Amino acid sequence: MKNNNPANEVVTHVLVNSLGGITSMEDNVIRYRGPNALPQKAIFLDVREKTASGSEGVFGGGIPVSHFSFSQKENWYSIYNRLARLVDTEEGVLVMNDVYEMIMLTHFNIRKKTVQLVHDAYNVRLAVQYGDVADAFICHSRFYYEVMLQLFPGRRKDIFHIPYGIPVPPGVPERITTPKIRLVFLGRHDRMKGIFDLVEIEKILAAQGISTDWLILGRGPETAALKEQWNAFPNVTFLSPESNAEVLQKLGERDVLVFPTKFEGFPVALLEAMGTGCVPVASELPGGLRELIRNGVNGYLCEMDNNVAFAEKIALLYRDRDLLSSLSRNARADVVAGYNVLLQSPKYQDLFKTLAGSKGNPVHHGVKKKLGSRLDQPWLPNSIVKILRKTR
Repeated sequence: MKNNNPANEVVTHVLVNSLGGITSMEDNVIRYRGPNALPQKAIFLDVREKTASGSEGVFGGGIPVSHFSFSQKENWYSIYNRLARLVDTEEGVLVMNDVYEMIMLTHFNIRKKTVQLVHDAYNVRLAVQYGDVADAFICHSRFYYEVMLQLFPGRRKDIFHIPYGIPVPPGVPERITTPKIRLVFLGRHDRMKGIFDLVEIEKILAAQGISTDWLILGRGPETAALKEQWNAFPNVTFLSPESNAEVLQKLGERDVLVFPTKFEGFPVALLEAMGTGCVPVASELPGGLRELIRNGVNGYLCEMDNNVAFAEKIALLYRDRDLLSSLSRNARADVVAGYNVLLQSPKYQDLFKTLAGSKGNPVHHGVKKKLGSRLDQPWLPNSIVKILRKTR
């Protein structure tokens, strides 16, 4: 039965415990939620098979955070029964980011209404598979909003386009021109982020006599391999900032964000860089990259995997520092005007509150699907399932 007491309504964010764009985005939604938001809490999924760079110390601004640890080799019934009990401690809203919580809702009922965040093509695929458990969808980019409307024409009223925001530094010191062009990469150290293209771009620039200073921010499963690739280059620094404030400070000291990603939705790293006046040179991909970067006005878009094109745009900015300054001012102005976290995050919270107070059962109560395989049964002990899966 619906409890009309708002004090019993909580927004619960479930995230895989890794430091990446989605974590940063949700961190901003929580930290800058505004005075009228419902109480917030978070559950980090510690998936043993995943290489994770934990988010402790950089997330949530003091909200309650708990951990749910599991192996994908366990009995799925056991996993999702335990997760459902952890989530279902009060009414409110569940904010979904990944497959695990969506699978849970296909079999177990909780009292919360649900929102799926649609950040990129991966989340669209999840919506196609499991969207019948979501009461609402929030799309960060106009592109994926239109994709969702095409895929779910009967659910237009449940699909929302709300760009997220970032903390915009109140003022950015004027950059001092140096003989070197100061380049930066920010993001998870993963092959799909294009991290192994960075040194190839550096080789092209060096052959042209262009003097560079690289800063590679972040960490991830490929950090060790990336550092090894740069072993012969003295003009690079690796850094894993411990706070968002440090990230913004480092970006504010750089000239150009080099972002040769292969797969992207609405990248937080891009917004953060542009907000400090760091000019992006990025892959041309549908979604946030095309929506945020105005080619030749506030940055440049390059054909994906075309390292020569990336080097050409960086060389242009190296040789024309007036152009670099103009693009820098435009990049910051665009973020200040449209992506200020103080304005955007309360929009998310308003939707959460409206959904929490809406009548009727959550839509997933009408969904009942089988979990996993023949090994995922309520009567099979978890220990036996793990042994069987290890032997297979």
